[in-house]
Amino acid sequence: MDIGNTIKELRRQKGLKQNELAEKAQITQAYLSKIENNSKEPTISSLKAIANSLDVPLPILFFRSMTIEDVEPEKRVAFEILLPSIKGMVDSFI
Repeated sequence: MDIGNTIKELRRQKGLKQNELAEKAQITQAYLSKIENNSKEPTISSLKAIANSLDVPLPILFFRSMTIEDVEPEKRVAFEILLPSIKGMVDSFI
């Protein structure tokens, strides 16, 4: 799972600076920076606050963070085929 890069990507898509998202989510910019760089694992409450601040449902945040390593080996081919279409569909809603 690559939650940090997903948050960073969504933040940029929404046109938010790191300090702006941190303020909206009521966390420090330093903590958000560590999350985005995958050097700190966020708490579930922090993830909820970040997702709410990005106007993204938490399950969507988790889905967008999935990597091939998160999928069982026998399902990876299907995951790679379906991922671009599903991501595109999800992105059209957020």
